[in-house]
Amino acid sequence: MKTLYKGLILLTGLVFFSACSLQDPDITSTSLSTGNADFSRFVSIGNSLTAGYQSGALTQEHQIYSFPKYIATQAGVTEFNQPLLTWPGIGTYTTSGAGILKLYALDDPSTPGGTPDPIIAPVPYPEGYNFSFPYASLEVGTLAKPYNNLGVPGSALVDVLNATDAASSATGTNSFFDIVLRNPNFGGTSQYRQAKMLQPTFMTVWIGNNDVLGYATSGGTSPAAPTPVDAFGFLYGQMLDSLMTTGADMVVANIPDVTAIPFMTTIPYAIDPGIGVAVPLVIQASDGIRQATSQDLILLTAKSLIGDTSGAYGPAGVPVGFNAAAPLPTSVVLDKDEVAIASQAVSDFNNTIATLAAARGIAVVDVNSFFNDLKANGLPIAGLEFTADFLTGGLFSLDGVHPSDLGYAIIANEFIKTINEKFDATIPFVNIVAVMDELSPTVLNGNAKFDKDAFNNVVGLFSGSAPQK
Repeated sequence: MKTLYKGLILLTGLVFFSACSLQDPDITSTSLSTGNADFSRFVSIGNSLTAGYQSGALTQEHQIYSFPKYIATQAGVTEFNQPLLTWPGIGTYTTSGAGILKLYALDDPSTPGGTPDPIIAPVPYPEGYNFSFPYASLEVGTLAKPYNNLGVPGSALVDVLNATDAASSATGTNSFFDIVLRNPNFGGTSQYRQAKMLQPTFMTVWIGNNDVLGYATSGGTSPAAPTPVDAFGFLYGQMLDSLMTTGADMVVANIPDVTAIPFMTTIPYAIDPGIGVAVPLVIQASDGIRQATSQDLILLTAKSLIGDTSGAYGPAGVPVGFNAAAPLPTSVVLDKDEVAIASQAVSDFNNTIATLAAARGIAVVDVNSFFNDLKANGLPIAGLEFTADFLTGGLFSLDGVHPSDLGYAIIANEFIKTINEKFDATIPFVNIVAVMDELSPTVLNGNAKFDKDAFNNVVGLFSGSAPQK
């Protein structure tokens, strides 16, 4: 399924062009030159953001829009292999018998109170799905060399250096290392060693997000703290020094503000429990049970818990989030103190990346500043306005964490901008308008046309109103 944003894009008029910009390129094409950069063997290291993960899964339909694949295409790279996976992919919901998230309807008619409530659910696996060989083809799964895109979803910085399979990953259970690295085929090698095996001439490295993201998305519970900055610095420097021995040209990217993604910003801290007035939610914070404030972040995972009276999260009959006897669990809340910890970690990591990269003459793609500007000002493209909002913003996928196909194209352009500046290159930017045109209108349940007016009603769900359950 193509994401909801694709239908929104096409139905709001792509024929109008505003002033030319990085994302809104001139109709005249740039003559390709990679300048001082050698893209003969292009390799990317990273995590889910590099892999092309979105809407809770890794699957071929969206991997083909990964930001490294966009760069490879724009740079004229003829061979860029990725571990493409059969629909509906492998990811967050795999253990529950389902894959990527899908928008099934704009409004659930069974929702009490008439509040718009989009139906978003994972796609069930078809009978006979081959979990032992989930690759899109035999050719992909049996490729006789490491993949050019070595991004492993869930990978932390330490994993790039050390993890060779699920058992040796930081969590001890991350099966993506088995899928992407395919050991023991390559001698039990880690992500960065497989990159070196390919003898790269150019590399992108975007790693470190998961050294703080897991802390933030779990409400500070799993793990209980971000990676210590000293350990981060040691590992990052070790990785760069080892990769530089290949002689490959390289750019690295810093880390966006993990507290500014839709997963963190969609659910308001005050919600109407059915009395006509929004009241602050009651949360389990690190400083005790209390009412939420605007400084606390209610995670997207809290949506299904708010107002629940089943007794699963408090006394039966007591609506969760509206009574001190049934506060929202800490796992679905990033309280103000935890926000400060996560934000400080991002700042420390980015300062470390900047310092280590500068000392080695490596350019840094400032993804952090780009997303901060996106959050504050939005992003105009061809007369349209895109934002970091959930569902309606167009740049994030249905999991509220990872970019949409369009979002990855825009990230690719940020990388290309830095590559062009550093290596005196003229690699053409991805034509975002052409990408929007390629991503065809959304079809719901196979036959329902996208309804823009109905879609706009969904916004009400996140404006401070939610029924009890």
